[in-house]
Amino acid sequence: QTLKKNSIFTNVGLTPDGDVWWEGMTKTAPEGLIDWTGQPWTPDCGRKAAHPNARYTTPASQCPVIDPKWENPKGVPICA
Repeated sequence: QTLKKNSIFTNVGLTPDGDVWWEGMTKTAPEGLIDWTGQPWTPDCGRKAAHPNARYTTPASQCPVIDPKWENPKGVPICA
């Protein structure tokens, strides 16, 4: 649920149908990819589809197991 929407991935190429392609996970890339900069990408274009030090970001509020008081300025108690 956390990554379903409002997420930015710079470690993948975007497929024409809106899915992501993880660079290096398949022998061949799908056609029609968009790279992490938003440019059309092909295997012979001379650059990687994904940022070389890539990550993803998504709003913490979308995490289904986050503590309801996660934004409390006093903090959230931690117990283990």
